Amino acid sequence: MTTYEAPVLTGHARSAHPAVRRPLLVAAGAGVALGVVDLALQLSLPYPLADLANSSAVWAVLALVLARVLGTGEVRSALAGVVALVVAVEAYYLAAIALDKAAVTSLVAPTSVAWMVMGVVAGAGFGVAGAWSRRGRSWWAAAGIGAGVAVLLAEAWQRSDQPGTALLTAGLGAALLAATARQPVLLGRTVVAAVALTPVCFVLFGFAGFGG
Repeated sequence: MTTYEAPVLTGHARSAHPAVRRPLLVAAGAGVALGVVDLALQLSLPYPLADLANSSAVWAVLALVLARVLGTGEVRSALAGVVALVVAVEAYYLAAIALDKAAVTSLVAPTSVAWMVMGVVAGAGFGVAGAWSRRGRSWWAAAGIGAGVAVLLAEAWQRSDQPGTALLTAGLGAALLAATARQPVLLGRTVVAAVALTPVCFVLFGFAGFGG
């Protein structure tokens, strides 16, 4: 009679799950911080800084930055972006409930569900963009960084009726470009990518229900 012996896990197999969990745990923590800090800044800062704190484009760019910092592949970066933004939505409403600024039902209200759906889409897309942004001077890197610059410029364009907010948002886009595309070749390519992607992001804002 033979005795069954459990297979021996290799070092790679043992480390696979922690390698997946760690970025997601970091993303969840970042999402909690984003949601709580967003509400705090929105309540404490004057216009137009409060608008910038509660900017959907800024949330998208933070998903990109998170993925860039984590340095994982496209799939894990997309998952991290999704986790961060979805958790941020619920953390925002939980903080609002704690401060008596919202009802408990807001956690599952149509508005919060809609924000979470947008968080899934934006988190996945900008998470991948963050992974691409690490690819040296390639067009992939330019597209990744350019997506972040473009979403900020598109929101500035979409909020052109609020000059203060638009100027700050566009300025943040310029700062992102300067901070991440320092090499001349990458800078040139990123500018091309941002110019091409800005109208795309503007149209997507319209589909999502932003603007007039």
